[in-house]
Amino acid sequence: MVLDYIPGFPIALSYDMKRSAFLLVKLFVMVFIFGCKKNDSRIDVFNTPHFKYELTVEGGINTRYSQQYIKLTKPALQPDSLPIPVSMANVVVNDGRVNITYHETATPGVYLGKNLGDPNYNGAYKLTIKIKDKTYTAVDTLRQVVNIVDDYLPLSTRVMPDQTIEFHVPKHTFGYLNPNKWFISYGKDAVWNQSKFNDTANYSYTHYLGSPNSLYPLNNLKRTFSLKSEEFIYIYKISLSAKYAQYLYSVFMETDWNGLFSGVPVNIEGNISGNAQGFFSVIDVDYRRYRAKEL
Repeated sequence: MVLDYIPGFPIALSYDMKRSAFLLVKLFVMVFIFGCKKNDSRIDVFNTPHFKYELTVEGGINTRYSQQYIKLTKPALQPDSLPIPVSMANVVVNDGRVNITYHETATPGVYLGKNLGDPNYNGAYKLTIKIKDKTYTAVDTLRQVVNIVDDYLPLSTRVMPDQTIEFHVPKHTFGYLNPNKWFISYGKDAVWNQSKFNDTANYSYTHYLGSPNSLYPLNNLKRTFSLKSEEFIYIYKISLSAKYAQYLYSVFMETDWNGLFSGVPVNIEGNISGNAQGFFSVIDVDYRRYRAKEL
């Protein structure tokens, strides 16, 4: 066996041993380089959706305003595409007493109806959508909202040295007796408007279920802002039916709480029949306005 002496080493290495060590180091360097290389074409790793829905439904009925909005789109199935508005649909909601007919607005895919009757608490509201030769239906129940109580607001405050009030609003709070959605706002965007389907920044949620994973809760999402003591903050408390609350919880399992220790991804089921996704919701709303110093 031929041995080569390497200065500084107490023993000699054979040619085969040196060659193996060189290949091992080369392999390690290559793995390190390619592992650190940034993938510039993320579209190549986009997974084709297993379920290809033909319709997405958003919106429904609210008790605060007479105007009711429903948005219909065809889902985007590629990362570089956007949902396509669905026009010329026949949209009707029956509140258990009368039919509420919706008409498409100037915004394609957004339909407006007017509800002038009293709320049908604990009653079922049925949505019927007809698009050409296809019909989709959904049912949700109107749960009466528990009025806002000052001591149970999902936020905290503190007075700053300059006498402004700093607000901390968590996106998710667990362990409430009833599930609710909250719209907490201030300034020029203070008014809650159900027709603004893309306005998600001002919403917070209280869940009757616990944190999805006590070891890795992923529930630290929050907003922080400051107001002068005389400025107003606007709070809307929105009721959720049991099924709608479960739907939202499932959605957040795949979005806000999706991490290393999350569960296996599942198909989130809404309440729309047929090959459709989304949720037709019926909600009751309570409203309060406070000066910042009152909180």
